[in-house]
Amino acid sequence: MATAQSVAVKHWARIIKRWPVDRVRPEYVSFQKVMQDRLQKATSPAAAADNAKTNEAQPASPPRWDEAKEMRQVNVLYSLLEDRYFKAYPIPTKLRHPRSMPTYYDDVLKEMDEAPSRTWFQSLMNRIKGSLRFK
Repeated sequence: MATAQSVAVKHWARIIKRWPVDRVRPEYVSFQKVMQDRLQKATSPAAAADNAKTNEAQPASPPRWDEAKEMRQVNVLYSLLEDRYFKAYPIPTKLRHPRSMPTYYDDVLKEMDEAPSRTWFQSLMNRIKGSLRFK
């Protein structure tokens, strides 16, 4: 069982704070929200037992908190936050900027940055522009 002074819980809290916000996904499925809910369930088994009682179901035993397993997961997430794999295995330029359309991936990133703040009318205009191709 995880305690308030658990090292893994502290690391999880730090990772949740540092993890970049995904502006395209809705808030209820964001990494931060999902991990906070997971930690709350893992650290407070009373809440899981209360849910089982309200549903008239048999209370299931809460999943065991395995500190070593949690620390392995934390280490992997830290490696993703620090871009260790991106630095160890850089993307070749030919893959990042293909000859057929060199700005494709930059355009995708730009589109994803602009999409959440776009109005309904702007979305409609972009859809119409995308369906009409002039040469």
